[in-house]
Amino acid sequence: MASTKRLYYVDVLNCIAIYFVLVLHTSQLAFLGNANDSNYITALILQTLCIPAVYIFFMNSGATLLDYRKKYSTKTFIIKRLKRVGVPFLVWSILYYLYDINHRAYPGPSMHPNPSFTDFINSFANNDINNLFWFFYSIIALYLFTPIISTLIDDHKKVLLAIVVASFVLTDLLNYLSKLSGLKLMTSYITQPLLTSNFIGYFIMGYLIKEEFFSRKEENWLIVVGGLALLLSLINDLTLRKFIVLNNIGPFLYSVALYIIVKRGIAAINNKQNYQFKIFSLLSGASLGIYILHPIFYEILDKYLFHVTPYDWPKFIQLMNNPYQIFLVPVITYVVLSILIILLKKSRFVRIILP
Repeated sequence: MASTKRLYYVDVLNCIAIYFVLVLHTSQLAFLGNANDSNYITALILQTLCIPAVYIFFMNSGATLLDYRKKYSTKTFIIKRLKRVGVPFLVWSILYYLYDINHRAYPGPSMHPNPSFTDFINSFANNDINNLFWFFYSIIALYLFTPIISTLIDDHKKVLLAIVVASFVLTDLLNYLSKLSGLKLMTSYITQPLLTSNFIGYFIMGYLIKEEFFSRKEENWLIVVGGLALLLSLINDLTLRKFIVLNNIGPFLYSVALYIIVKRGIAAINNKQNYQFKIFSLLSGASLGIYILHPIFYEILDKYLFHVTPYDWPKFIQLMNNPYQIFLVPVITYVVLSILIILLKKSRFVRIILP
């Protein structure tokens, strides 16, 4: 059984990704506000900058799991994934369903004023308990497909790259061309490749980058193209999305560029100073717990810090324009929940539901 070398850049990227998630969820003014709101453009920019959030998680998963056969059997892989994701997903779906009966938080939880077993099953099957849990549905689909594509890692990396390209074409590129041309090019039959979900490209790309499949020059080009995609998206925000040619630029290229830049940066620091990034390793372990708990914590902060809740929707929209809500809440949430989860995970039971 091969020993596992810790990927410090994965820890750092996990911390970046979960903070991006927190910022995305306090800058919802980008979707619910308008140009008259003083922080509307700010919210648009934050959405653009932080959009790689969950895609980074997918890439990290691919980087760490696609070669699982070198470490343990497929049976062990499935058991580990069930413990890591399946159990928390089910437990917190039940807990959020109960929470939803009497509470309203945004974004995420959906209200269930008439709870029943049938309603729970229907809601669970259709991501209508906490819609932020779309991540679980997607990552589980990728896990189920991993034993198949993991057979390609030794001798068929070019096939893996072909899957990435196909996924990019059928999602980001086709969506862009569809909106640009006004044609209905997107259908459920081709945007969900026969492989699995739309996120397979991120999953595999994380592994290919880890394995240094691309040359330094090729990575440089990926960074340049990703940076250009980001720049065009930011111009789109600053011009209030008036130019159709700048609309609907997908997040794949920018996400890949950011991933490579961070990986390189961490490697440079590690090689120069032999820095172990232990604080990031510790904080990285709290990321999933933060993802699960932050809607509840947001509700607490909204209610007791700003004295506003989604029950009063007009005032809640005003709160979204508050710079303290946009910038301060993610910081408070990250710090408090990180400390809380790290302490709670000292309990063996808590580690089962907040791994």
